[in-house]
Amino acid sequence: MNISEERPAIPSDPSYSDLKRFISYLKGDKNDQEEMSIPTTITNHIIDKIQALSPIKAISRVTTTSSDRLDVVVDSNDADESGWVTNEIIRSDDLATISKISIHLHQLFAKPKVAHSLLDDHSIKVEEFIKDKITTQMAASENKSFLFGDGINQPKGILRYEISTDGPQAKQIEGIVGGTIGSISDCSKIVELMELLPSKYLCGATWIMSRNAASHIRTIKDETTHRFLWQNSIAHGVPDTLLGYPVVICDDMPKVSEKTENACVPVLFANLYEGYHIAEKPNITILKDPYNSKPFIEFYATKRIGGDVVNFNAIKALVLTNDE
Repeated sequence: MNISEERPAIPSDPSYSDLKRFISYLKGDKNDQEEMSIPTTITNHIIDKIQALSPIKAISRVTTTSSDRLDVVVDSNDADESGWVTNEIIRSDDLATISKISIHLHQLFAKPKVAHSLLDDHSIKVEEFIKDKITTQMAASENKSFLFGDGINQPKGILRYEISTDGPQAKQIEGIVGGTIGSISDCSKIVELMELLPSKYLCGATWIMSRNAASHIRTIKDETTHRFLWQNSIAHGVPDTLLGYPVVICDDMPKVSEKTENACVPVLFANLYEGYHIAEKPNITILKDPYNSKPFIEFYATKRIGGDVVNFNAIKALVLTNDE
């Protein structure tokens, strides 16, 4: 018998050697201060899992770019852009509605910590532990920034823009007053909010709210039929619906009782694939730091991501005002 035939084959996949090098970097005794790119297979898993954990990202448009800026062409005229070819010349006032939005990418970091004993334990897949920690930390930061980020060193959040309850306004999100802070009970306001969204955006539209807001809206009944507006799903993985449109639960959204300076926005009805654009680079880097978090070892992982509202007509808001 040929002994070489009994030996296990050595994987020739480049991703295998990248993974071995990554594990060696995590567990190694070398304390060099050189950062390393996380292998593509692990990076893709982190990005996919973040998208699943981030409700806003999961329903927004996401573009992968190699640049630190993504330029998006925006037409402020919400009229249809299709038609029939004629000999007429395009008018300059039609071109005047076209503008450009630049989405700048910012550096997002996560700093998972591990004990020395974890790195020394060969029965533990330390790369899985690090991957999961990076994923959960980055997902939490991303989702909050997509709602409340100020656009300075982080994405510009949806709720950072002013809410107009006096009809559509430039660079403002249109909304309606649905009551006072602490209560959502008017059926007609929910229906009115849904009707604010142009029909061209209804395919793909979702309700976005926290569990706190959902608990209030679940009890609202149609004043004519006395049936609940909210319909619970009977299948796993299928979202509940409100007036026939899926509900996305996002606990970073304001609570119904959460007071702010002027108003509270606990519910959005939007097509975020058309309204909010996220740009990110496809790679994540990591740096091992054995000094600043003793007795633990800290890993500093970074990626670049940005986001901004690109279509205000595709986002509508339910506003609760102070009762004072």
